[in-house]
Order: sequence, then C-alpha cells, then structure tokens
Amino acid sequence: MNRLKDCYKKITEGSYAEYAMTCALGVLLIIQRFLAGGYKPVMDDWFLYGDLYTSISERLSSFAIPNEKFAIRPIAGFFDCFVNAPLFKHLWIVELALTLSLLAGAFFIMKAMRRNNAGGAGFLMCLVCLFPVGLEATYWIAAATRISYSVLFTGAAVFALDWYYKTRQKRGIVLYAVLGMICVGFYEPAIVLYILLTLFIAQSNYKSKRDLMPLIITAAHIVIIGLYYVLNSGSGEIESRGGFLESDIIEHTSVVTGYIRDIFLEYSKTLTGNGWRKGLLIVLGGHKIIKTLLIGVFSLLFGVFSALCVKKRKFSIKIFVFGIIMFLGGLSLNYVLGSDRITLRLVYFSYFGAGIMLDELLMLLPNKASKALCAVIMTCLAFVFTVSGVGEVSDYRQTSDFDVYITQQIVDMDEDHVTDVDKNTYVFGGQHYYEETWCISYLDHIRGVSGNYADITGCMRHLTNVAFTNNIMTFTYGDTQALKPYIDTEGLCKFYNIEYDKTVVEVSLEPDGDDYNIVRADGTIAGRLQMTDDALYQYTD
Repeated sequence: MNRLKDCYKKITEGSYAEYAMTCALGVLLIIQRFLAGGYKPVMDDWFLYGDLYTSISERLSSFAIPNEKFAIRPIAGFFDCFVNAPLFKHLWIVELALTLSLLAGAFFIMKAMRRNNAGGAGFLMCLVCLFPVGLEATYWIAAATRISYSVLFTGAAVFALDWYYKTRQKRGIVLYAVLGMICVGFYEPAIVLYILLTLFIAQSNYKSKRDLMPLIITAAHIVIIGLYYVLNSGSGEIESRGGFLESDIIEHTSVVTGYIRDIFLEYSKTLTGNGWRKGLLIVLGGHKIIKTLLIGVFSLLFGVFSALCVKKRKFSIKIFVFGIIMFLGGLSLNYVLGSDRITLRLVYFSYFGAGIMLDELLMLLPNKASKALCAVIMTCLAFVFTVSGVGEVSDYRQTSDFDVYITQQIVDMDEDHVTDVDKNTYVFGGQHYYEETWCISYLDHIRGVSGNYADITGCMRHLTNVAFTNNIMTFTYGDTQALKPYIDTEGLCKFYNIEYDKTVVEVSLEPDGDDYNIVRADGTIAGRLQMTDDALYQYTD
C-alpha cells in the first residue's frame, strides 16, 4: 500500500502526469485529424503548393526585398516553398509534422506556465489542440504553417527562457534569442503571444536588473521584424492585411466585436454540433466498437491525467488576470489593423488565455472536488471535440474531392486551351461552399476552389503539371469583372458553366443588347452578364 501511495505521489508531484496527459492528447489529435483519411489540399493550398513547380532559384527570388508573394511572414513563406511545396503529393507528412509541432508547442507553453505557478493544464491543452473551431488555424495547411509552427517556436522560446532563469545557463538565453527570432517571422498574432509569455516569465523570475536582459532581446526581435515590414511596405500583402486602422475607430471596434462575438457564441456552437453529427457517422461506421473504445479510452486518460495535474493551492488572482490579458491579447490585432475580415483563425490565440483562466478557476474549489470536476469535464470535452473534429476533417476532404472533380472536367474539355498562357478561360456558376458537403459557410471555413480564381488556377496547374498558365477566372453569383475586349476576340476565350449536379458544360455568350446571355449547347440559358460599365459585366443567374 505504501508503494502505491509513493507511486501516486510521484505521478502527481512530478512531471509524469503532464507527459501522460500530453501523450493521450497526442493520440486523440492523430485520431481527430486522420481517422477520416489523409490530408487533401483545399483553398490556398492549391496555389501555394500545387502551383509552385518552379526551380530553387525562382523560389529564392520570392524572398527578395521588397517582394510581393512572401513580403509578410517570411519564415512561414520559407516553409511554404521548401517544405510544403516539395511534399505536395504527400501532404499527410506535412499535416503530421504540423500536428506534432502544435502538440509540442502547447506542451512547452503549459510546462513553462506550470513552472511559474499555473494551477492546471487540461483546459489550456484541450482548447489549443482539440477544439474543432480551431482546425481552420491548425489543420488547414496554408494557415497551420503560420500558426502551428509559431506555437512550437514560441513555446520552445519561452521554455528556454524559463530554463535560463531557473538554471542561469547561458545556453538558455541563446536558445531563447534564436527561437524567438524565428517565431516572430511566422504570424502577427503569434508575436503578441510571444511578448506576453515573455513578460510573464520575466516578471515571475525577476530578482535584479540583470534579469531584464531577455526583454532587450525581445525588443530587438520586434524591431527587426518591424524593419522587415517597413522594407516591404509597398507589397500588396502588407497593404491589404497588415495596414493599421486610420479612422472610424469606434465603428471598427463595434464591427470587429460583433464578428468575434458571433464566432464565440454562434459559430463555435454551430460548427461543433455540425462536426459532431458528421463525426459520429464516421466513428459509428465500420469497426465502430474499436473506434469508439479508442476515443473513449484516451479521452478518459486525458481527463484523469489532467485532473492529476491540478495543483493543491489557493486561487491566484495573478494567474487569472494574466489569462484575461492573454485572451484579450489574442484578439487585440483585430482591433488595430484596418481589415474587419475576422476569420476563425484570427481568434485562435485567444484560446490560450481562455484555457489559463478556466484552469485557474478550478482552484476556487477544494482540491479533491477540483480534481474530480476536471476529470469529468476534460474527458467529456476531449471525446466531443475529437469526434466533432473528425466531422470537420471529413468536410475538408469532401470539398477537396469536389475541387478536383470540377477542375478536372474543365481540363479534360480542352487542356491545350486551359493551360495556354495566351488564352482566357471563364467559369460561371462558381460556389464558395459546396451544398453537398453541408459545410457551415463562414469566410474561409472550407471554401471551394470554384469561387476563387487563384485557388482553381492552382488546382488546374497541379492537375496538368503546367507551371505557367493564364488564370481560370470564376464567376459566382453577383461577381463583376472586366471582360472587354477579350470576349470579342475570336478564339481567345472559352466559357464553361458548373451545373447544379457539379458537372461542367461548355457554354457560349450571345449578345442581348449591351448584355450577354450565357447559353448551353442545347439552347437553354445558364445565366446572364449585365453591363455595369464599358468593360465591366455582372454575372446573374
């Protein structure tokens, strides 16, 4: 009996519970992201990776200063060009690397926090890694390359910083300097996370003025990346995504707050429920007993070891307030940047603060009660989030299948024309979201390529293995584009229409006054182009 007590004491007081909890979470992550099948490219993946059939020298030229393509997030751009693109036909490897990077980064952050008196770990790890609404940020490769890797390098940097403070070994501060410089080159919201965690670690370990040295290093990192942005200030990417708000601050704040509120209160509930229904169909399909037991057992293990991580101490107002600061910090850039396009991934970094707050709230209860409650809640959340994530992943895969199905039809009809850099191809009836997937429609949440010229062009170039082509121009309902004088030039343009059943047919344009009817081969009208200016036409059904 004494041996069992000693073993229990070691598990609860040492790092064993943290490692066991993380391992259980890792298995759930793999199940969530791969149970429905391997990764399939969607949206920006097509033109970032499938479109990069260029030489090493041409890829390197993308990093010249100033540049257009990789003017922001230079380290992420490096991964795009030299890791993801070469592995485009094996993206499951990239996805696995991103998944393990996310897990490791979250573990480092959790570990650093706990070494500085954070009371729990379960909510933080569960929200950051498993919450299905976060899959846009951490599963979709084009976004996850910027976010999951930034979590890894941020976590490794702050853990190295804490190690330096605890041991005073110079290797710690050197590691922090290198890793911190890397992490600020991935994603702007990650820079806020990096700064806040650095300040927390420094404040928690401050003893003399010498301990402020890491803050000087942090400031240097911010100055360097700031100068890089200034040098690239002429880039369209910087202008459209990185421009600071210049006016209407009250209106902008109101609009952004409304979108964020909708994400947390409406879309999070809807997306999780939608994923749960689809995920259950997959889990309860073939081998349902094995799959259900596997998810159930590891969810239980995650819950139990999360409970064992709960410390026996009083509620800390300092940790809780820091959680609030982290939560608000994760949302802060949405308020200072000019764009009010708030995607799901732009609220992801607030999950760190939410997790810290929820873990700290457990400290308000007696220790045994907090452990029991933690075990139950974490087990349930892990199970629900894993299954719901499986459903979300299936939506990504199904959307990718439709992307390929539609684009391949266009290629098969006249590959020579579609891939000719001197020819124009127009596709009507494009959709941002495919009705057949029953996917929740919200900005970049699993968008189809038929609604975006860059995405469908990247998909086409991958399918044909032709690097340099003209763009395929898509029209969704209401789109307005310049068509003159191209459509009047014989042999220059071809037109296609995506039918309701996702088959593609060739169509022609027939003048109707200043407008054009889009006509199928059998004479039926597929839609209209209405003139809005001398060269501009709006597509209507």
